[in-house]
Amino acid sequence: MKFKELLFQEDTPEFFQSYWGKEYLHIANIPSALTINNPSNLLAKILELPRLKYPQIRVLSEGGALSPLLYTKSSEHGLDETIDPKKVARLACKPNTIKVENLASLLPEFALWDNLLSTLFSSRITLNGYFSFGPSNGIPIHFDPHHIFAVQLYGQKEWFLGKEQSQLYPHKAVTILNDTAEVSSRRLVLNENEILYLPPGRTHSVKTEKHSIHIAIGVHTPRCFHSISDLVDRAVTRHPELRTDQPFSITEDGLTFSELRKSDIKIICDLLLASVDDD
Repeated sequence: MKFKELLFQEDTPEFFQSYWGKEYLHIANIPSALTINNPSNLLAKILELPRLKYPQIRVLSEGGALSPLLYTKSSEHGLDETIDPKKVARLACKPNTIKVENLASLLPEFALWDNLLSTLFSSRITLNGYFSFGPSNGIPIHFDPHHIFAVQLYGQKEWFLGKEQSQLYPHKAVTILNDTAEVSSRRLVLNENEILYLPPGRTHSVKTEKHSIHIAIGVHTPRCFHSISDLVDRAVTRHPELRTDQPFSITEDGLTFSELRKSDIKIICDLLLASVDDD
């Protein structure tokens, strides 16, 4: 699959200059490589698989998650992570949403998606399915730290998007607890066979009035702080001074640790640079 197939009528350089990491984009077509036959039967197909476990499958309802005791083979003796397909099937009704994570590990068609997309983006890909039975509200307003392509396989879904991109997104997802009116200002309807691109940090929430299925493609691109963290891990194995305690003072009342000084940080940076040279 090429970018021109995924992006449909959008020019590839223009997409990466104007939208990638900056702005959402509504793409009015699913590429043939990502089509799924009979998507309305997809959840039933998944529930026929053996050895399904919680939390790979979860039941969400009105912004929260139902207790796994309601849809696993748990008993009064304790939690059993094994999914009970019949219980999940009974909960596949309004206002619930069934969330299935890591679809590539379950079905070959999504393993193909994973292969195509990880090659295209040179990044780790996650594929999570959302099977909503409306009227249904999705999870609370939040933003994710990675790029998202939401693929609407069946029905339609309303998306409510924040005014602008948060600058707090680099390393974790965040649920928004303050005034939602200040967060969700743009409404967008994603119809069957359409895609919505969301950059990291763009707040969003969803709702649906009827049966809806969408797949959230997460593109987890390498980040500078990830590379720095990996570099630190490698350097720590080679330089024992990086494994020592931070400077501290001693009194009879206890230890007091001091913050690293600029000179300490400079020494650490020099060791990290030396580790790069060693590589």
